[in-house]
Amino acid sequence: MKKKRSIYDVANELQVSVTTLSFVLNGKGQEKRISKEVIQKIENYIKETGYQPNHLGRSLSTGKSKTIGMIVGDINNPFFSEVASGIEKIALKAGYTLIVASSNNELNQMKSVIKLLNDRNVDGFIISPIAGIEETLADLKKEGKPMIIFNCFFPDLNTFNIVVDNKKGAFEATRHLYENGFRNIGFITLNLYSQKERIEGYTNFIESQQLNTNILKLPYELNYEQIINKITSFITSNDELDSVFFSTNFLTLGGLKAISRLGGKYAKMGIVSFDDHLLYDVLNPGITAIKQPVKQISATIINHLLSMLDKDADKKVEPQTIMFPVELIVRASSSKR
Repeated sequence: MKKKRSIYDVANELQVSVTTLSFVLNGKGQEKRISKEVIQKIENYIKETGYQPNHLGRSLSTGKSKTIGMIVGDINNPFFSEVASGIEKIALKAGYTLIVASSNNELNQMKSVIKLLNDRNVDGFIISPIAGIEETLADLKKEGKPMIIFNCFFPDLNTFNIVVDNKKGAFEATRHLYENGFRNIGFITLNLYSQKERIEGYTNFIESQQLNTNILKLPYELNYEQIINKITSFITSNDELDSVFFSTNFLTLGGLKAISRLGGKYAKMGIVSFDDHLLYDVLNPGITAIKQPVKQISATIINHLLSMLDKDADKKVEPQTIMFPVELIVRASSSKR
């Protein structure tokens, strides 16, 4: 395989500096008062050879890598993969490459991934954080790295926070089950900081009706089969349960598998999921869900980050918290019993 020319090879071949070459490649030749002859020479070379600069070479000469680092808890989570897909489409149109990494909800791994991406000189970060990472994020901010936090609110970190109204969404989902005649409503969630407000929303409604809370917090380290087994045990050991509210669509899918295996009377349980899923319309019965505005979330995240990365922008982008409402999509799984 023929070795790809580096920006240094090309600069040496054309007998110009790397900086001059970079300015022309980025369309800033005239702005930087580079002679027409030199600009023409470089442009002719590009046409003749089909040369394309790699991002590393460009970052060394311009200080920008045209890459964005995105870190999520678990890329297998359908919500994160949908958000990443939406962000990537807009980023590519703006000339940026999105690098997505998973922390597996481990603090040390998240710190390592942040360091790795920072060492690779990504221009900005999009992070769904976990508890304990605040100091690392504060250090990134001190470095001047543009950063968007989503899916989890850190009030003491003065940066962009993009979240949904988790507490209200969980409250409304629980109320919906109650209004449809369910009284023994279980809640299955993950033992993660990001789930805190969903737990509060469920608990607030249950207590407002003087009902008993029944919560299963699953360790995030569990694999899919272990999740199914834990949910099965929870349901069978709480025989009075008539419905279950799952805090993520990943947990919902595991719960549906557990209920399917149990069969019998368990098949009549009411079900609501926080997070919609493409399968929920196909399944019989269809699954009632709290829908997050994924397209809006994705667009807001990347557009605000691109504004922060635009050094030529007239206005400085001030940190703020943007909270999106959620929507209850009613399907047959929560119908009146």
